[in-house]
Amino acid sequence: MKIVANEFILPFVEGWQCHASHFVTLRDGRIFAVWFYGSREGKGDVRIYGTFRSPDGKWTFPAIPLSEDDGIPHWNPVLHRRADGAIVLYYKVGETIADWYTKCRVSYDEAQTWSDSFEMVEGDRSGGRGPVRNKIVRLSDGSLLAGGSTERGEWKCFFDRSEDEGKTWTRSRDLVLSDADLVGNRTKRGIIQPTIWESAQGVHALLRSTENRLFRTDSPDGIQWCDPYPTEIPHNNSGVDLVSLPDGRLILACNPIPTNALRSPISLLVSHDNGDHFELLTHLSTGDGRFAYPALRYEDGLLHVTYTWNRRTLQYMCFSDL
Repeated sequence: MKIVANEFILPFVEGWQCHASHFVTLRDGRIFAVWFYGSREGKGDVRIYGTFRSPDGKWTFPAIPLSEDDGIPHWNPVLHRRADGAIVLYYKVGETIADWYTKCRVSYDEAQTWSDSFEMVEGDRSGGRGPVRNKIVRLSDGSLLAGGSTERGEWKCFFDRSEDEGKTWTRSRDLVLSDADLVGNRTKRGIIQPTIWESAQGVHALLRSTENRLFRTDSPDGIQWCDPYPTEIPHNNSGVDLVSLPDGRLILACNPIPTNALRSPISLLVSHDNGDHFELLTHLSTGDGRFAYPALRYEDGLLHVTYTWNRRTLQYMCFSDL
């Protein structure tokens, strides 16, 4: 395993915080990354921003605002490339997480220009449809699957499926933890932010939880899902992401510690048995700090990673020879 790149995406800017990065690779070899950016998460000045990385490792700055300056906080951008080559930006809008709804913009020229924003599901105010944090996955049958979640009361996960390239979506049932799996008496508890993969056995997802470990659910078809069950992976109730390699290995990025207080280290884990067991591959950042919310993509033999670095900047890393 070789480190190809290890760099900050943004300079430190006093009074600004960044979080929840996502990215796509572009056809000319560049990378386009997005995140939310403002004075503090949940404030009315927080908008979605983006920047380009050139093949020689330079990131453009100042960052480009991609969402409206409407006085409403924006959250958790996700980028997806459609079959026709267009790139779709999904992001959440709302004063509180419980009241989120999802907006979109589309680029037909490799993230250079964008359409006007529109609601992903017109009029839906259920807490946000479509991808809540992690990438949309194209299944072997051609359908799109997005991992969603809501945070009104107990945290719940669901899956949005589209068979027409994202024009319309069908929502699964809510997935919730059983009473036996919920420990303690916290106000915010449950499962959110699925990360999805497909195997010969079906479709699977790991779920962020408040219960000091990751949970999992499985489906034969991406439509009917089993009740969530706990995994052996310790976790601290922070964002995770996963990619499947061509040889069947799974790479998981997470904070593998069983406490809610810390977000260090942030690490890569590997599974050789379709997610039944994971082992440490490498740490990305260690020591004092808050390193969190990774995003992963594997393309052309390279593993690309972005994550939040103390909310002051975003880290980009790239690995080869996995």
